Amino acid sequence: MLTTLPGLRTSRRGMLVRAIGIGLAVVGLSTTTSAADAPTVVARPNITGCWTCGSWVSCCTGHKGTLRATITCCGNNYECQFSGTFMKVIPFRYTVTLQTTSVGNGIVYFRASKQIPLFGGSFNCSGWATASKFHANYTSPKDRGTFDMSR
Repeated sequence: MLTTLPGLRTSRRGMLVRAIGIGLAVVGLSTTTSAADAPTVVARPNITGCWTCGSWVSCCTGHKGTLRATITCCGNNYECQFSGTFMKVIPFRYTVTLQTTSVGNGIVYFRASKQIPLFGGSFNCSGWATASKFHANYTSPKDRGTFDMSR
Protein backbone atom coordinates (compact mmCIF):
# COMPACT_ATOMS: atom_id res chain seq x y z
CA MET A 1 0.00 0.00 0.00
CA LEU A 2 1.09 3.53 -0.78
CA THR A 3 0.14 6.68 0.99
CA THR A 4 -0.70 9.63 -1.29
CA LEU A 5 -2.07 12.08 1.26
CA PRO A 6 -1.94 11.84 5.02
CA GLY A 7 -4.70 9.51 6.11
CA LEU A 8 -5.56 8.33 2.51
CA ARG A 9 -4.34 4.95 1.35
CA THR A 10 -4.39 3.95 -2.34
CA SER A 11 -3.04 0.85 -4.03
CA ARG A 12 -0.44 1.02 -6.78
CA ARG A 13 -2.92 -0.54 -9.18
CA GLY A 14 -5.54 2.13 -8.42
CA MET A 15 -3.00 4.91 -9.03
CA LEU A 16 -1.93 3.31 -12.33
CA VAL A 17 -5.56 3.07 -13.51
CA ARG A 18 -6.16 6.74 -12.60
CA ALA A 19 -2.93 7.87 -14.34
CA ILE A 20 -3.87 5.99 -17.54
CA GLY A 21 -7.39 7.45 -17.43
CA ILE A 22 -6.09 10.99 -16.99
CA GLY A 23 -3.53 10.47 -19.77
CA LEU A 24 -6.20 9.24 -22.20
CA ALA A 25 -8.47 12.16 -21.33
CA VAL A 26 -5.66 14.66 -21.98
CA VAL A 27 -4.80 13.02 -25.32
CA GLY A 28 -8.48 12.97 -26.30
CA LEU A 29 -8.91 16.65 -25.48
CA SER A 30 -5.77 17.68 -27.33
CA THR A 31 -6.77 15.91 -30.56
CA THR A 32 -10.36 17.13 -30.63
CA THR A 33 -10.83 19.84 -33.26
CA SER A 34 -13.79 21.81 -34.43
CA ALA A 35 -14.53 23.45 -37.77
CA ALA A 36 -13.33 26.75 -36.28
CA ASP A 37 -9.92 25.20 -35.52
CA ALA A 38 -9.46 23.70 -39.00
CA PRO A 39 -7.12 25.57 -41.34
CA THR A 40 -8.81 27.54 -44.10
CA VAL A 41 -8.04 26.22 -47.57
CA VAL A 42 -8.25 28.85 -50.29
CA ALA A 43 -9.20 27.39 -53.65
CA ARG A 44 -7.03 28.81 -56.41
CA PRO A 45 -8.99 29.41 -59.60
CA ASN A 46 -7.68 27.77 -62.76
CA ILE A 47 -6.32 30.63 -64.87
CA THR A 48 -4.06 28.39 -66.97
CA GLY A 49 -4.68 27.74 -70.64
CA CYS A 50 -5.55 29.84 -73.67
CA TRP A 51 -7.10 33.27 -73.45
CA THR A 52 -8.17 34.15 -77.00
CA CYS A 53 -10.60 37.03 -76.55
CA GLY A 54 -8.93 40.22 -75.37
CA SER A 55 -7.71 43.72 -76.00
CA TRP A 56 -5.25 46.26 -74.71
CA VAL A 57 -5.80 50.03 -74.56
CA SER A 58 -3.28 52.83 -74.01
CA CYS A 59 -4.57 55.53 -71.68
CA CYS A 60 -1.91 57.94 -72.99
CA THR A 61 -2.21 57.63 -76.78
CA GLY A 62 -5.56 55.93 -77.28
CA HIS A 63 -3.88 53.14 -79.26
CA LYS A 64 -5.53 49.76 -78.86
CA GLY A 65 -5.29 46.30 -80.27
CA THR A 66 -6.08 42.64 -79.91
CA LEU A 67 -4.60 40.63 -77.05
CA ARG A 68 -4.29 36.89 -76.46
CA ALA A 69 -2.36 34.89 -73.90
CA THR A 70 -1.33 31.40 -72.94
CA ILE A 71 -0.84 30.96 -69.21
CA THR A 72 0.97 28.02 -67.59
CA CYS A 73 1.47 27.30 -63.90
CA CYS A 74 5.00 27.53 -62.44
CA GLY A 75 4.73 26.67 -58.75
CA ASN A 76 2.87 29.54 -57.08
CA ASN A 77 3.43 31.82 -60.08
CA TYR A 78 2.46 31.72 -63.75
CA GLU A 79 4.27 32.08 -67.08
CA CYS A 80 2.18 34.21 -69.41
CA GLN A 81 2.90 34.52 -73.12
CA PHE A 82 1.08 37.58 -74.44
CA SER A 83 0.55 38.14 -78.16
CA GLY A 84 -1.43 40.73 -80.03
CA THR A 85 -1.32 43.58 -82.49
CA PHE A 86 -0.16 47.17 -82.40
CA MET A 87 -1.66 49.67 -84.88
CA LYS A 88 -3.87 46.83 -86.17
CA VAL A 89 -1.10 45.17 -88.20
CA ILE A 90 2.15 45.06 -86.21
CA PRO A 91 2.33 41.81 -84.23
CA PHE A 92 4.00 41.50 -80.84
CA ARG A 93 4.77 38.59 -78.54
CA TYR A 94 6.54 38.39 -75.19
CA THR A 95 6.60 36.18 -72.12
CA VAL A 96 6.45 37.44 -68.56
CA THR A 97 6.20 35.79 -65.13
CA LEU A 98 3.03 36.70 -63.25
CA GLN A 99 4.10 36.68 -59.61
CA THR A 100 1.17 35.74 -57.38
CA THR A 101 0.69 38.34 -54.64
CA SER A 102 -2.44 36.80 -53.09
CA VAL A 103 -5.34 34.45 -53.71
CA GLY A 104 -8.83 34.87 -52.37
CA ASN A 105 -12.49 34.51 -53.21
CA GLY A 106 -11.80 32.82 -56.56
CA ILE A 107 -9.32 35.50 -57.67
CA VAL A 108 -5.56 35.36 -58.25
CA TYR A 109 -3.83 38.73 -57.76
CA PHE A 110 -0.47 39.21 -59.47
CA ARG A 111 2.26 41.60 -60.56
CA ALA A 112 4.89 41.37 -63.29
CA SER A 113 7.92 43.26 -64.54
CA LYS A 114 10.07 42.89 -67.63
CA GLN A 115 12.39 44.86 -69.90
CA ILE A 116 10.59 45.22 -73.25
CA PRO A 117 11.99 47.63 -75.86
CA LEU A 118 8.61 48.03 -77.60
CA PHE A 119 7.14 49.46 -74.41
CA GLY A 120 10.00 51.93 -74.04
CA GLY A 121 12.02 49.91 -71.55
CA SER A 122 10.71 48.61 -68.26
CA PHE A 123 7.20 47.16 -68.44
CA ASN A 124 5.29 46.67 -65.17
CA CYS A 125 1.81 45.43 -64.56
CA SER A 126 -0.46 44.39 -61.74
CA GLY A 127 -3.87 42.84 -61.90
CA TRP A 128 -6.18 39.96 -61.16
CA ALA A 129 -7.66 36.93 -62.87
CA THR A 130 -10.55 34.56 -62.28
CA ALA A 131 -11.21 31.38 -64.23
CA SER A 132 -12.95 33.47 -66.92
CA LYS A 133 -11.75 37.12 -66.61
CA PHE A 134 -8.29 38.71 -66.73
CA HIS A 135 -7.56 42.39 -66.00
CA ALA A 136 -4.23 44.18 -65.59
CA ASN A 137 -3.01 47.75 -65.51
CA TYR A 138 0.35 48.27 -67.19
CA THR A 139 2.91 51.05 -67.04
CA SER A 140 6.10 51.80 -68.91
CA PRO A 141 8.26 54.94 -69.11
CA LYS A 142 6.24 56.23 -72.09
CA ASP A 143 2.83 54.61 -71.68
CA ARG A 144 0.19 53.22 -69.36
CA GLY A 145 -2.99 51.32 -70.00
CA THR A 146 -5.03 48.17 -69.47
CA PHE A 147 -5.17 44.56 -70.59
CA ASP A 148 -8.55 42.81 -70.55
CA MET A 149 -9.29 39.24 -71.61
CA SER A 150 -12.09 36.76 -71.12
CA ARG A 151 -12.88 33.17 -71.99
